[in-house]
Amino acid sequence: MNRKYGLIGFPLGHSFSKKYFTEKFQTESLDAEYELYELKNITEFERLKAIENLWGINVTIPYKEQ
Repeated sequence: MNRKYGLIGFPLGHSFSKKYFTEKFQTESLDAEYELYELKNITEFERLKAIENLWGINVTIPYKEQ
């Protein structure tokens, strides 16, 4: 099973998370992937529920503050 993880926030162009976690998952031979989910509005979070095998989400600005 390919577990999916990701980061929500806006904007995410500055984020190093995808590269970091992709390399970490490969190094540790984990069947997982990490994506960046740019949400212009927190109400868009609902659409993430449709992602199959989504195991976890990290949160950054502005939603970490909200």
